[in-house]
Amino acid sequence: MKLEKFKEKDNKRKFIVIFTICCIFLLAGVFLYTSFASFTEDKQFNVINGTYQDPGDLYYAIYIDNQISNTIPSKESGYTLDTEKSSCNNGVTVSWDDENWSTIVNFTNYQTENMSRTKCTLYFKEVNPYKDCVSEYGENSVNCQIIASLDTTGACPTVNEDDTVSVSRSETVRGYSCSAPDDYGTSYYYRGAVLNNWVEFARFYWRIVRVNGDGSIRMIYSGTNAGTTGTNTQIGTSAFNSNNDDNAYIGYMYGATGASTYTETHTNINDSTIKTIVDNWYKTNIEDAGYSSYISDTLFCNDRSFASSNTGTGIGTSATYYRLYNDNKTLKCSQQNDRFTVNDEATGNGALTYPIALLTGDELALAGSLNATNYGFYLYTGTTYWTMTPTYFSGTNARISFENMNGVSGSYSVDANYGIRPVINLKPGSLTEGSGTADDPYTV
Repeated sequence: MKLEKFKEKDNKRKFIVIFTICCIFLLAGVFLYTSFASFTEDKQFNVINGTYQDPGDLYYAIYIDNQISNTIPSKESGYTLDTEKSSCNNGVTVSWDDENWSTIVNFTNYQTENMSRTKCTLYFKEVNPYKDCVSEYGENSVNCQIIASLDTTGACPTVNEDDTVSVSRSETVRGYSCSAPDDYGTSYYYRGAVLNNWVEFARFYWRIVRVNGDGSIRMIYSGTNAGTTGTNTQIGTSAFNSNNDDNAYIGYMYGATGASTYTETHTNINDSTIKTIVDNWYKTNIEDAGYSSYISDTLFCNDRSFASSNTGTGIGTSATYYRLYNDNKTLKCSQQNDRFTVNDEATGNGALTYPIALLTGDELALAGSLNATNYGFYLYTGTTYWTMTPTYFSGTNARISFENMNGVSGSYSVDANYGIRPVINLKPGSLTEGSGTADDPYTV
C-alpha cells in the first residue's frame, strides 16, 4: 500500500513538472511573438488596395515607426515605405507604389542554396514634407515656406480617392496653402486672399500659384509693378484661336480640322494663336534676356479628356463636353498627349518650343475662383483672361475656360479677344530671398 501511494504521488509530481514546462514554453512563445517581428506566410498577400504574388514561400514583417505591427498603415495615414531600411533575403528586393498603395517585390535575382524561405521586412515611416524639403532645399527656401503654411483647420478642398479635388465654393477672405496630387507627386497650392506670394523675376512681377510635385515653382505673370491690377497684369490680349468651328480648336496645339479620328483632330501639329504670342514673348523677355537657365521643363496641361457626362466624339463638329465642364478639379493630366513639355517625353509630350504656357481652369478653381463673384482671391485682376483648359464644343464653336472681370470662372468661344497671362516654372529651390509681399517680393 505504501508503494502504491508512493507511485501515485510520483505520477502527480511528474504531471506538475510536465505542465509547468509546457506553461514556460507557452509563455516564452507569447513573449517572442510580441517582442519580435512575426513573419506571416501568404502566397498572395493583399496590401490594402493592391496585391502581389511570389514564386515561392514568402514571409513578411511590418514595422511602423520601428514598432512591430500586424497591419500596414492606410494610404491616408501619412506613412510610406522606408525603402532604405526595408529588405528581403535570398536576393529579393522590395519597393513601394504610392499610387496603388502596394509593395513591388522583385524576384529577378532570387536565389537560395539552403532552401530557406524568403523573408521581407517592411519598415514604414511618417512622411514629413517640411522636414524633407528643408533637408533638400534649406530652411529659407520658398518651397519649404509654402509647405509649412499648409492649412490644418479643414478649410482646404477635399482630395478624393481618385486624386481629384472637390471644390464646392469660392475662397474670398482667408489666404492659405493646400495640397493635392499632381503628375510628379504632391503639389502645394495657394488658395484665397494670399498676400505673400509675390515674386520679382526677369524684371517682371509674378504670383506663385503652387509648388509642383517635382519641386519647381509655378507662377503667373502679374505685370511690371507689384500690386497692380487690370490690364497691367497681362502681356496683351488675343483670341485663343482665330477659328472656332471645329473640336480641334480647343487645343493649345491642334491637328486636322474635319478629321475622322480623335487622334488626327488633337495631335499637336499646329500652334494656337495664343501660343504663338506667348512663345514670342518668352523668346524676347526670358531667353534673349538671359533668364532661361532658371526655368524648369515642368508640364502644362491642355486637358482634352472627356467629361463623365459626355456623349460626343471630340471630332469635327460633334457636340463634345470636356473634363472640366462638370467634373471634379485635378492637378493631374490624364493624357500624355495633353501634357505639354519641351524636352521631357517620358512624362510629357515634348511638343513645346519654350517652357511657357497658361494657367489651367483647375488651378484657377483651386486658387479660389468658381461660379460666384470673387474680388478677394489673389488671381483676381479686374480683367478677363484665358486659361488653357477646354470646356466644350457646342456644335458650332469651341470654348475655353477663362477668368472674367468679376472673378468668376466661365468659358467663351476661342475666337474672342481676352487677356494673356503667361505661366512659367522656376527650378526647385530657386527662390530664397524676400518675404513674398508686394513690397518685399521673393527673388532668385
